[in-house]
Amino acid sequence: MAEPIPMTQVEIADYDLGLRGKLMRADKSHKPGLTFCTIMYGLSLIDDVTDTPFSNVGNGYPDAPLAVDESTRIRLPWRPGVDAVIADLTGPDGAPLELSPRAAVQSLAARYTELNLEPVLGFEYELWLFRDGPQGRTPLGRTENAYSLTRNAEIHDLTMEFVSRMDQVGIEVEMVHGELGPGFFEFTLAPRPAVQACDAAVRARQYLRDLCAERGLHASFMAKPYADKSGAGGHVHSSLTRDGVNVFTDGDRALSAQAEHYLAGLIATMADVSLLFNPYVNSYKRIDPEMYTPCTATWGDDDRSTACRLILGNPGSARVEHRRPGADANPYLVAAALLAGGLHGLQERLTLPAADAEPAPLPGDLSAALTNFENALWLNDMLGKNFCTSYAATRRAELERYETWLKTTITEWETARHLEHQ
Repeated sequence: MAEPIPMTQVEIADYDLGLRGKLMRADKSHKPGLTFCTIMYGLSLIDDVTDTPFSNVGNGYPDAPLAVDESTRIRLPWRPGVDAVIADLTGPDGAPLELSPRAAVQSLAARYTELNLEPVLGFEYELWLFRDGPQGRTPLGRTENAYSLTRNAEIHDLTMEFVSRMDQVGIEVEMVHGELGPGFFEFTLAPRPAVQACDAAVRARQYLRDLCAERGLHASFMAKPYADKSGAGGHVHSSLTRDGVNVFTDGDRALSAQAEHYLAGLIATMADVSLLFNPYVNSYKRIDPEMYTPCTATWGDDDRSTACRLILGNPGSARVEHRRPGADANPYLVAAALLAGGLHGLQERLTLPAADAEPAPLPGDLSAALTNFENALWLNDMLGKNFCTSYAATRRAELERYETWLKTTITEWETARHLEHQ
């Protein structure tokens, strides 16, 4: 007899953490009438509250109906008696709220379907692993070598448990390896259709953090914790399929017409969607061409120095790797940015610039990215005006909090420079 499941972990995509939610009686999670507070779209990483036109102190941060996506319900074998299901806030008519990043991905995927195309995404994440102990938080592992087999051995038990747990919930971890940095590692997820890929990515991140917490470890997807080290990327591989067949190439390493328009859209819109790829002040400290993090909208054939690296050797797995997104960005937001740009290219039949053409610069800080995002009126059609307004408000608040801190904080640089010598 199957073990009874008395409790359900309801998981809802937000803008910053990836997933928020609550634990509730399992029978309740199957019934209509669930609600959730709209304030979640205004909460920062540390729960600063940003008022938006849709959820604010004036309207009392109202609840919205909550619709459970039963296709995402999974048992969590490592947590006896608990299953998990992804849900979305909706309007009174039952349609997902336009504020939802998951709803944005669903809407964009449906628009690809109208073109008889299905985007397939594969996420890969670099992250930092730390051990919590009496001396504080220290990087996991003794060396910093990239692709080190010794480093793989050092985290063997953690890796095997993570892979096993993901297998149990239908998420395939294809690869794990050491990256160049203290406690710096990477894992890659198998490609899936867009919405399912985002669901898998956001869960893998959350469940790895949970696993690490169980073991006195800490997993962080922060973009740039060390000024003199590489930053953590959240690269996304994307391709286009029709009836389950990859149509990204015509063969002989040549892009199909659809792939050219799609890639041209990624290049043309990259500056406008950087706010989604790189959502924090710290995100832009990762941008460094010497660390293979692009500062211009470029593309190339198997070239890791470009923003969009084409991988066309095998027609069945032909794709483009987008290298601009950071590991700190919510998978749904990254996918929404990528799908919106690609769809724009397909709809407008954009022409791909030559690989050696003068590239367009990308925003170098959060302020510039916010300006580009708010001036890109085409995004209102792709993502919905309500989403764009709500998300931009949270980024503006993030920027203002940082600028206030900077103006009111005496830094070590100032003290070392002035206190002793003036």
